[in-house]
Amino acid sequence: MEPQQDRIMDGDLQTLGLQSILKMLALSEKTGKLFVSSGPETLSIGLRKGKIVGLHEEGIPQPDLLGMLCLMNRLTPAQAQMVRDAARGNIQHTLALLVERGWMSPAEMQQRLEFFVTQAISHALRWVNGRFVFYLQIIPADTGMQPLDVDSVLLEALRQADEWAEIMAEGGSITGFTRTTVARWKPQVRNDVRSLGLGQESIDVLCLSNGEFPLQAVSLALLMPEARVARIMVRLIELRLIEVVDTALEAELQQDLSNIIIKSQYMLARHRNASNADQLLLGLIATIAECINGLLGHHGHYARALRGRGHVPSAEVVRYIEQRFYPHLQNLAQKQYAILETASFVNGQLDCNDILTLNKVVKGEQLEEFYWEAVLGLAAFLRIVFSEMLQDEVGNSHTGRQINVAWKVFLSEIDHEVQQYQIYRAHRKTQKARGRDSRANTPSLNLMQGWSTSENDGDYWSPETQRRTI
Repeated sequence: MEPQQDRIMDGDLQTLGLQSILKMLALSEKTGKLFVSSGPETLSIGLRKGKIVGLHEEGIPQPDLLGMLCLMNRLTPAQAQMVRDAARGNIQHTLALLVERGWMSPAEMQQRLEFFVTQAISHALRWVNGRFVFYLQIIPADTGMQPLDVDSVLLEALRQADEWAEIMAEGGSITGFTRTTVARWKPQVRNDVRSLGLGQESIDVLCLSNGEFPLQAVSLALLMPEARVARIMVRLIELRLIEVVDTALEAELQQDLSNIIIKSQYMLARHRNASNADQLLLGLIATIAECINGLLGHHGHYARALRGRGHVPSAEVVRYIEQRFYPHLQNLAQKQYAILETASFVNGQLDCNDILTLNKVVKGEQLEEFYWEAVLGLAAFLRIVFSEMLQDEVGNSHTGRQINVAWKVFLSEIDHEVQQYQIYRAHRKTQKARGRDSRANTPSLNLMQGWSTSENDGDYWSPETQRRTI
C-alpha cells in the first residue's frame, strides 16, 4: 500500500473525467503515476514533469505484437521467440529489444509507443464509471519512449474516441464490436484474394484475422485506429472472408470434443487386454465406430449450416449429416475397403452391426481378415469425419489447432494398436513360411502388447529379435 501522504489526488470519474485530470497534472508539471480503473480494467500512466513517459494496461490480454509481426513477414518465428523469452510480455521491453537487435528502427519504436499510449487513453476516455488516484512519489520507469505532450495525446485520443462513437451510432452488425472482438478466416478462404480487389489496408487486416488477435491488437500492429479496423472487418465479413469468433460457443464445442476423445481413449484401453486377435480387432472396430458416432452427434449440434436457427428438426439434422458424410463412406467401400459396404447410416449414425456380428456367419482366418479390413476402413473414415468436421466448425484457428493436438494423441494410440497387430501378423506369416504348424506356434496377443510369451506358445522372442522385428 502506498503512503497516504504521497496520494495528492483521487476521486470518481463521474466527478472529474480523465481528460481534465491529465490536463491538471500537465499544467502543474507533476511527476508520478496516475491510476485509473473501471471494472476489471486499470490504466497506469507514468508522468515526468507533466509529460507522459509510460503507460500500462491491466485487465485485458496484452497484445502479441511479435506474433503479428511474424504474420506480416517482419520477423521469423525464431526471432520472435528469442525476443518473447527476454521481454516476458512487456510491450515496451519488446520494442526496445527489437531495436537493439536491429529488427526495428528507433523511429518506428517511438511511433508504436505513441500509438499504444494514445489508443489506451482513447479507450479510457469512454469510461463513465470508475476511480482515479495519483501518487506523487512513484517514479515512472524508463521505457525508452520520448516524453509525450499531454495536449497532443489527448487531441488524437479524442479524435479516435469520436470516430468509434460515430461507427457505433451507425447501427448494424458493427454495434456488436468491441476492442476485444476476435475475427478469423472463413474455412473456404484461399490464399489468393487479389481477385477481390481489396486495398492494402484490407489485406493487412485479413492477414491478421487468424482467430487469435483481438481488434485492439490488430489496430496496434497496423498503427490503424480501432474504428477503421472495425469498418474493414465488417466489409470482410460481408465478402465472406472472415467471421467473428463466438468464444462461448467455441469453449462449449471444445469441451464436447474433449469429452468424446476421452471417452474413446477409455474404451480403447478396455479392449487392450484381448486374449486373441479376433477380440482385439473387434474391440478396435467398436471403439472407432463409437468415436465416429460421437463426432457425428457433435456435428449435428455445432455444424455451421445448423447454427443460429433455433431448434432445427431432427430429420433435417439427420439429412444434413448423411448427405455430408455418407458419400465418403461409399467412396472408401468402392475403392479400398469392400467390407464397408455392409455399414450404413441410420438416423444420422453409423451402423456397423453387420460387421460386429460377422462371427455368426464367418469363422477362422477369414473372419480375422474381414475384421482387419474393417479396422483399416473405419480408421480411414474416422480421419475424414474429424477433418471435415473440424474444418467446418472452427477452421484453421487457434481453437482448431488446440483440438487437433488432443486428436493426434488419440490417433497415435489407435495407430499403436494397429502397428502391434501388424507385427503379430508379420510374425505369424513368417512362422507359416517356415512350415510350422500355425495353430501351435502362432504368437499370442501377449506378444503384441507386453512382448512376453504364453505358456502354450513354446516360443520366445529375445529382446534383440524383438528390436529387429520392429
